[in-house]
Amino acid sequence: MNAYKLSILMIVFLIHCSNSTSIKHHKYFIKTLDCELERFPNFKLYKSFDKNRICVYSANQNLLKKIYKNNHNHKLYKISTKEVITGLDIAEADNFRFLDDIKFGLLTNSTGVNKNLSNILEILIHSNHQPSLLMEPEHGIFGAEDTIFNDIIKYEPHHHIPVLNLYSKIKKPPLVYLENLDSILIDIQNLPVRCYTYVSTLTYLLEAADLLQKEIILLDRPHPYGIWKPMGPFLEDGYQSFVGEAPVPFLYSLTPGEYAIYMALYKYKNLKLKILRMENFTPDEIDWTLVNTWINPSPNIPNIESALMYVGMVFFEGTNISLGRGTTKPFIYSGAPWLKYELVLKELQKLNLPGIKFGLVEFRPTYSIYNGQLCKGIQFYPISSEFDPIQVGYEYMRIIKKLHPKEFSFKASNQNYFIDKLWGSDSYRNAIEMDLDYQEFKNLWISEAEYFYHISQEFKLY
Repeated sequence: MNAYKLSILMIVFLIHCSNSTSIKHHKYFIKTLDCELERFPNFKLYKSFDKNRICVYSANQNLLKKIYKNNHNHKLYKISTKEVITGLDIAEADNFRFLDDIKFGLLTNSTGVNKNLSNILEILIHSNHQPSLLMEPEHGIFGAEDTIFNDIIKYEPHHHIPVLNLYSKIKKPPLVYLENLDSILIDIQNLPVRCYTYVSTLTYLLEAADLLQKEIILLDRPHPYGIWKPMGPFLEDGYQSFVGEAPVPFLYSLTPGEYAIYMALYKYKNLKLKILRMENFTPDEIDWTLVNTWINPSPNIPNIESALMYVGMVFFEGTNISLGRGTTKPFIYSGAPWLKYELVLKELQKLNLPGIKFGLVEFRPTYSIYNGQLCKGIQFYPISSEFDPIQVGYEYMRIIKKLHPKEFSFKASNQNYFIDKLWGSDSYRNAIEMDLDYQEFKNLWISEAEYFYHISQEFKLY
């Protein structure tokens, strides 16, 4: 058979297949199938395709009621109906006229952005207000660094402005760098827990401005902890450090502006302080525009869930437990290669802790403790405002210590425990060692937290 005849036969065969043997028209697919609703008594047929070959079901109301009956308070925040306008947005709208003919320094980092995500430095320069000095906190002016810097002074690469690094061999700004300034402008996102070092840097700057009688202008920003009242004790004498400098309870739930007012009223009595207040910020509400344009205040706080878990989980930084640094879920993931994670999960579930979900997780950190090792642990997700972050972290640590008396340990150098610096006293560690229940532990500090909540009403702006 020559090639021409073979080609003709192939064409005829293909036409026959397309007309008589395709799946679409095959005799076995002609009849209508049954979506078998009797197999799904608590569902209703939402939609079907191709003569019921493909069936989509949705739950009926009885099934949904069963799911929702315990979820009536499953929300962390009320939803804001208005967009939050930050201090920077307001200053920009006024074209920074309050900085005209002023020589000023600027403390900021990558969180200092307006509603269009433009950086404050570029906005200032565009408005013809170039700072004479930049100051950067831990993690640097671009928020990408996770180590201590070697150099005190470097230069910003685009405009060649000197940058004073306040997370180097110095933490307090040398007064000589501030003497020739008229004002210090501050715009930085903070998490209002005492061990988050931006508040230490802010405290040192307030102190320096008070000593030099320099003006502080602070552009206020929101924080995600407005669902909680203050928790934890005041900082005890002898436990001051860069992770414990502010004279407040561990969780103090203030904006940077509110904290600055508190310090000006109670400590820095000569401080000249000006604050540009936000608009439309309500502490227990959430503006989803801000959430969806979240900028890491530090490299290991990539989202609002990590920020919320940080409050109670940070104390594990003083132990040999990984907090998920080097994963995509820091402070949400935690564990260790030796952790009996299934037993830990069972003990957590027995507590019926409100406002929090947890499950098993395995992860390999790409740096920090247990770098490259398979860790077994727990993942936490806050789901409602009933979530008590201090209780969750405390109970979790109690369980781990009980189940792993030989493996679990606190980090110490010459009997100085890092967890004590984080908490501001040795009471957290001692309570874990003595296996106090949470209420006994809470009784140690609740009166201090309530006292601070009471006095803070004087200087609350929102």
